[in-house]
Amino acid sequence: MIVLWALLGIGLSLGAELALGSVAPAATRYVDLMMLPLAAYALRTSQRSAMTVGCVSGLLQDYWTEPRLLGINGLIKTILGWALGGLGARFDLNNFAGRFAAGASINLLDEGLQAGIRRLFGESLAPIHPATLLIRALAGGLLTAGVLAIVGKAGRARSAARPARRKA
Repeated sequence: MIVLWALLGIGLSLGAELALGSVAPAATRYVDLMMLPLAAYALRTSQRSAMTVGCVSGLLQDYWTEPRLLGINGLIKTILGWALGGLGARFDLNNFAGRFAAGASINLLDEGLQAGIRRLFGESLAPIHPATLLIRALAGGLLTAGVLAIVGKAGRARSAARPARRKA
């Protein structure tokens, strides 16, 4: 059942990112919606599942949106899933401030890892403007905290609607 939820989250994020790219192509520079399933699984489940969800979402993102280096987003999101999953297991990040900090930090780390790996493969890069980093961090933090709050409320409402099990 967890695999179905992961696939649903990745599919919804990919669809939303492709729709955002067709409606407002410049907005995809500031918002990476494929980070949402990664952050959700890193903060709510295990480090291993966060790495798997990150790898799958990154490879799908590469296939649909990355014309040059196939696999770069899969590698980066796997690393970010490992790192955030480890932090989520050691610290209580299941509050608004923790989720915001996690979303902001993985978006900043994604930008840094992207630049580093692209330089490693010999691509020339334009300098990253600090305002772009600030907007990306704020958008990633707010999206992560907001989506996880909605998912958490929906999960609590669903479990409250179930009748209590009787113990034998």
